Amino acid sequence: MVFDDEKNHFPPLTEYYHYQIGRVSEGTALSYLNVLESFFYWLKTKSLYQGEKVKWDSLTLAVKSAIKQYLQKELGCKVRDQDSYEKVFLTNKSKRTVNHFLAAIKAFYKTMKKIGMYNYNNPLVNLDLVDQDLNEVKGERKDRQRMPKIAGTEEPVNYRKVTDSYFKIMNDEWVPEVIGEWDLPYKVYNAGEKSKWNLRDEVIIRFLFETGARISEILELTIGDYRNRMDKHEFSAFNKGSFKRRSKFIRISPETLKLLIRYINLERKKFTNNPVKFENLSNDEFIFISQRGGKYKYTAFYNNWSKIISTAGMKLNPHKARHWFVTSRLRGIYETSTSKAEIEDKKKQLIGYMKWRDSETINVYEHLYDEEKFRDIHEQMIQTYTRREKEYLKNKKSNKETFATKVITTPDKQFDEDWLNDFYEGME
Repeated sequence: MVFDDEKNHFPPLTEYYHYQIGRVSEGTALSYLNVLESFFYWLKTKSLYQGEKVKWDSLTLAVKSAIKQYLQKELGCKVRDQDSYEKVFLTNKSKRTVNHFLAAIKAFYKTMKKIGMYNYNNPLVNLDLVDQDLNEVKGERKDRQRMPKIAGTEEPVNYRKVTDSYFKIMNDEWVPEVIGEWDLPYKVYNAGEKSKWNLRDEVIIRFLFETGARISEILELTIGDYRNRMDKHEFSAFNKGSFKRRSKFIRISPETLKLLIRYINLERKKFTNNPVKFENLSNDEFIFISQRGGKYKYTAFYNNWSKIISTAGMKLNPHKARHWFVTSRLRGIYETSTSKAEIEDKKKQLIGYMKWRDSETINVYEHLYDEEKFRDIHEQMIQTYTRREKEYLKNKKSNKETFATKVITTPDKQFDEDWLNDFYEGME
């Protein structure tokens, strides 16, 4: 249930959240809630249309006006009227959540219309395009079906031009946060120990930093995902957009494997309705479970993660561990490679491991991907992580600051940050 600032139940967001579960991931639904809560509080306290405060269920025109104000005053955007829609321009003051906010608010009003809680037109939809089928775009050959993008014989369609959104971001350029602080995982581990984390969360957080997987992919791991791989340090996993099909694998360190075995044999058995040994567990059982014996959900994990991060005195969401993995892996490629050809080869292996799904890039690299090559590189990386963790803990006890803690991002003439930006965009 969602409550407002006066601790009263706020049914629209409660209904919206439950409607979204099953349509989007639990993590996405929760992140939408976070940005919408901020908007509705602003709506209640600061919005103004024709001399009155705007309510969430006000007339379409009033809500549109309020959203425009919010984009300008709170999110740092410039908004320009363009016939039947509004152009949204990002500035150097714009927050990173602009795109996320527009997606969340559009989905919110779409939901309210669906369940009959909003009686007017969706403020986020351009009515001039409602009746158009955005997929029915004619090809260049007369009376013939449009050729697929992969054929390369027709110019790709720019769907931004025909989107039905009323607010259109015109200069959408996603700039990733490069996280190059070597000691970040160990600071989180140290905070976890201080906050007395349980073994389950310790294993999950180590998975985040060691594999580069999304938290949703880790929480969905089953016993069968471990058995499906021949290497004892690997798991089959689904990828974003694979519809739960196990289309990739992830690797962990020997140390994390030991902790996982201890978790399954000891802590996990306390909460399961089927307290049998690992070899007797069925393939479809989730590896990580709640204290009630069910699937360990993102909301429950995020609450525990927040406590740990708060103890560390940081602001960090679980997805940043994925960015840290890619940044540190890419820097490792540059540090250990002796030629440009070797750098490019290792980049392709990284792309294959991460399952970068950009259709123009992944198709080129897919056949070059070699699991054995990545396995060797990953083992070298894990050895480096293990050594750095020991150094960090040793210096932590003696109150010494390691050189790595002082360096967040160092300029490197060889380091191709533009490539990393493109890679991040595809990775998201």
